[in-house]
Amino acid sequence: MSNLKTTFGFFIFLLLAFLSTSNGFSQEGPESNSPAHYKHSIETSPVSPFLQMAKKGIWGIKYENALTPKDELKFGIAYMNLYFDEGNTNSPGLLVGYRRYLWKKLYAEYEIWPCYDEFYEKNEDRYYKGFDLWNEFRLGYQFNFRVKDVPLFVNVAWPFGFGLYSTNKPDSFYDRMDQSFGDKYFFHFPLIFAGFKFN
Repeated sequence: MSNLKTTFGFFIFLLLAFLSTSNGFSQEGPESNSPAHYKHSIETSPVSPFLQMAKKGIWGIKYENALTPKDELKFGIAYMNLYFDEGNTNSPGLLVGYRRYLWKKLYAEYEIWPCYDEFYEKNEDRYYKGFDLWNEFRLGYQFNFRVKDVPLFVNVAWPFGFGLYSTNKPDSFYDRMDQSFGDKYFFHFPLIFAGFKFN
């Protein structure tokens, strides 16, 4: 990957590290013994079926463990089935992440996705099997509500992500990755996740 990706990744990492340690950018959350604080949560994206219909399928389910009212570790499984002009991914993976609440329910988070990929190159009619490592930074807001005393939430987040490492891809894949900055690093719509909390 280019030095530009490394530079941007390092810049965003430093920004998130600064925000997460600065008291000026955060609001005190509920105490750990408060009824509003839950230790565990499960989330997924209700948008995934619609993305799959648009041939941009990204599926996942995540478990989050609240270390404090402001800090969460994330673990999950994912599957990417993305279609491009040159072919498509068939990529199961794991994900690990960290979320930090900055003010009320405004948060910044980081996820890293190690994935196995069987990339199908349709012009060559060939599968390229390899390993990918993707990462993504997000800035979002969590909306909490209850349905029949079940604590539910919706997260709306704007992502910034790119691949850190990939192996055994066709030249056509790398040609597409050398497109414009916006096509490489930004999604053109926010991400939506929904889930429930429990102790």
